[in-house]
Amino acid sequence: MAVAVDEAERTGGGAVGVLGGSIRLSELAIELGVSSATARRDVAALDRSGQARWLHGSVSPLSAPLNARDMRLAGKSQADSSRHVVGMVIPTLEHQFRQIVHGARTVAAAAGIHLKVAVSGFHRSREEVHMQSMVQAGVKGLLLSPSWGVGGPTEAEVDRILALGVPAVLVERKLPAGAHEEGIDHVCSAHAEGAALAVRHLARLGHQRIALLSRNTHTLPYVRSGYLTAIRALETEDDFLSPQERHLGGCFDAFEHDADRLLELRESQGVRAVLVHTDLDAVNMLQRLFLHNLRVPEDLAIVCYSDDYASIADVPLTSIAVPGKELGETAMQLLLRRLENSQMRRWCLELMPKLQVRGSCGGQGTRNECPSVRGADPNGLERA
Repeated sequence: MAVAVDEAERTGGGAVGVLGGSIRLSELAIELGVSSATARRDVAALDRSGQARWLHGSVSPLSAPLNARDMRLAGKSQADSSRHVVGMVIPTLEHQFRQIVHGARTVAAAAGIHLKVAVSGFHRSREEVHMQSMVQAGVKGLLLSPSWGVGGPTEAEVDRILALGVPAVLVERKLPAGAHEEGIDHVCSAHAEGAALAVRHLARLGHQRIALLSRNTHTLPYVRSGYLTAIRALETEDDFLSPQERHLGGCFDAFEHDADRLLELRESQGVRAVLVHTDLDAVNMLQRLFLHNLRVPEDLAIVCYSDDYASIADVPLTSIAVPGKELGETAMQLLLRRLENSQMRRWCLELMPKLQVRGSCGGQGTRNECPSVRGADPNGLERA
């Protein structure tokens, strides 16, 4: 069903009856050869899981902006209901964002709040359309994970959020230091502390040279900061292999070159441990090491940053797991409090990642470090 919805948007809908990106549920059922009841049940499940938007008999991909008809129906739906509606704009449903949506939906549902989710696909122009259309449709507040540059937003990008005129909570994003804009709170993972946790764990296992290999992502500046802090505390070499001047997401060939440099450092400098971001890259690293007849963890110990694929690798990977579901829960709780009290002090919360010890670093057993929220909680916000 989800594939059919996305394909209809990509091809323009054809016979299934697209109205500016919205597909009539009855026509979609005919196209797929299923009953209306089956289509309704499956589309409702997609809407709850944040994979599609279901609104008054039509379904559309989350990447499709609300058209005039959708906005009119959304406004009518809100008027007919005593529940508030809030919006969420995220760049993807992959990695931790699926869990973030799940956590936000759980808290919203418990509070009688309806959450509308849109996915930008990392297109900034599409984010703008989603945010504007949601505000026009009457959402009371927004959870946002903008596709800013790695260095953070420009002043104009911050101004566009402020101009929306509704409370906003950034999720896994921060404003630049010193940009204390009232009305924009944030909740994110304590990535620097997570990276430092990984380095300290490898150091406790006896490693004296620990490299960092990463793509250029929104997370990298914080991972790099935590890595560097821990390395300096250990008074050891800074073996950072991934320059930050590349475009967001990095370049495949450049990352492959960095991985080759890691193998060279192992031979020439005695580097026997590495922190790899992301965990999918760490999984692929295992194949590269296998082709070089190197064993994990005997010849090279690996800790990866993120935990989407780490546990299913050929050698289960020790990882730093970010608290996706808890991020969504905490962000929604904070937005609801902001809706209750617009004068509340600005909040900047960070949730600690977990260290998941598996076989790739040479540690024994599996150990989880409990997450926590940094900062005081004078207003009684539930801990996640």
